[in-house]
Amino acid sequence: MTGDEGVPTPGVKVMGCGEGGVSTWRTRGRRLVLAVSQQKTIHGTISGSVLLPMKQNISHPNEVFSLEWRVIQNKTERSILIFSPSSPIPYISESYKNRVNFSHSKSELLLKNIQLSDEGIYELEATTSDGKSTKYAVMLTVNVAVSIPRIEVFPEVPQMGNNVTLQCSVLEGNLVHYSWYRCEQSLYDGKNYRLSHDNRSLTLLNIQESEVGTYRCQARNHISVKHRDFVLQICTASTPVIARYVYIGYGGYPGYIGYILILVLCYQWIKELQKRSKDNDVIYENSKPVKQKLSVTGSAETKVYNMQMSNRRGR
Repeated sequence: MTGDEGVPTPGVKVMGCGEGGVSTWRTRGRRLVLAVSQQKTIHGTISGSVLLPMKQNISHPNEVFSLEWRVIQNKTERSILIFSPSSPIPYISESYKNRVNFSHSKSELLLKNIQLSDEGIYELEATTSDGKSTKYAVMLTVNVAVSIPRIEVFPEVPQMGNNVTLQCSVLEGNLVHYSWYRCEQSLYDGKNYRLSHDNRSLTLLNIQESEVGTYRCQARNHISVKHRDFVLQICTASTPVIARYVYIGYGGYPGYIGYILILVLCYQWIKELQKRSKDNDVIYENSKPVKQKLSVTGSAETKVYNMQMSNRRGR
């Protein structure tokens, strides 16, 4: 409650949320007594429903003049519902119609289909016929369930002695808290580890073989928790391989010049094979006329011999 200008009357103690006790002040000439309890927090799920309970005990319920539920957001109050026992039907603000159910007997408010814009402090004020007021406040948070986190590593190929950073993130979820584990043990800032201010990043300093293993990032909020494991491996610097062959030219073994030499040698070898094949064909073809010549010569000699023998017989 505030003064006429929305500011508490000077010199009067006003207790904030989370404090307990009784505060007394004057407003508009009336003396009101407000019983303030410790503020409770209720965690809702987006698109779900949440019950806002009434925990204050009203000394004389039969003397209740009115009950009002209101929401406080960014220091601005908005009325949700006003109920008076003299009227069986409560007044519901236009923006909350079809979204709230009110219990007359318990003064509880059921808020349905909640959205992120519904976050705030919900306050119930019960005013009796003698002007005394009792209030109860509850803080509502609206949460989106977290998705399975993903882990990125920088550098992508860790080597011995590097500082390696594991970065964790989720695609869905709000009010997310991150934590890191190894071998079921929580990791904190220390000689070998550095955590970012929001715990999203874990940096391993001057990593050695002993840091190889499985690291777990856990993402949680008030309604859900998910995790992902990451196996960290270290790539040792490899010894360069010494080639046992000689490079010819450029472009890798055997090189451009080497390829040209191989093509020239292959061409010469194919040409030599073709030449040998051609010479064999010529020898075969030339052997036929020689046989024919020998055959003709032999036939002529036979004819001369026969003529000589015939002349001798005629004599």
